[in-house]
Amino acid sequence: MLEPAQLVADARDYARRAARFAVGVEPEVFAADEMRMAAVCICIIVIGEAFSQLGQQKVVFPDDIPIPQIKGMRNILVHSYWLTDDRIVYNVARVYAPILADRLDHLIREVS
Repeated sequence: MLEPAQLVADARDYARRAARFAVGVEPEVFAADEMRMAAVCICIIVIGEAFSQLGQQKVVFPDDIPIPQIKGMRNILVHSYWLTDDRIVYNVARVYAPILADRLDHLIREVS
């Protein structure tokens, strides 16, 4: 099992990656680009899995990090993939992933 610091860094890095994959792309183009959509979904899955592992290690995070929603989206993408909504994936990548990455970066600096 990875150390908490590595899991947080992984979540941050994959959030940045997801955000980068959606930069400069309109929602319709994003939805039609299978590779881009799949890449962002994998990033979201990795972020959710990192938080699941952190939960198993009893790591506590500030309330402004929406862990239930992060893990819930991971669960939908993995276990109910047919419910995947490209607009939601795009919105997560464009709006929420950069915020999460910045928050985790700040948190890493606080703990170091």
